[in-house]
Amino acid sequence: SGDKTNIENPVPLTIGVNNVFEVGCEIHAKAIGDHNVFEPKCYVGPDVVIGNGCIIGAGCRVTVAEKLPDQSVITGLHCVRSVALDRPPIQTLQLDFLSKILPNYHHLRKPNKTSAAAAITSK
Repeated sequence: SGDKTNIENPVPLTIGVNNVFEVGCEIHAKAIGDHNVFEPKCYVGPDVVIGNGCIIGAGCRVTVAEKLPDQSVITGLHCVRSVALDRPPIQTLQLDFLSKILPNYHHLRKPNKTSAAAAITSK
């Protein structure tokens, strides 16, 4: 175990609660606050500190040494920065919804025991 692990920075990364790291995001930040969203293929450099309630949009790169203020939003083709008036919605509500709704659409096929038993006895 750990054969494919790549430790680039031996200093621990402090990560707050209720953060969402989407597919392909690459985070090297010094510290991450609470309730942040890192969208697919975003990149956060090693000298960055992320505040609380920030959103780093898909494909956006934060490479300059800085501390992002709380509720910073970086999105769009040119990674435009702004500050949100409200905190982003808490992801736990979406997770609760998905955990309730997904089983309704997940259909398992039960093995046909009679045909399996017949195949074994016919051999």
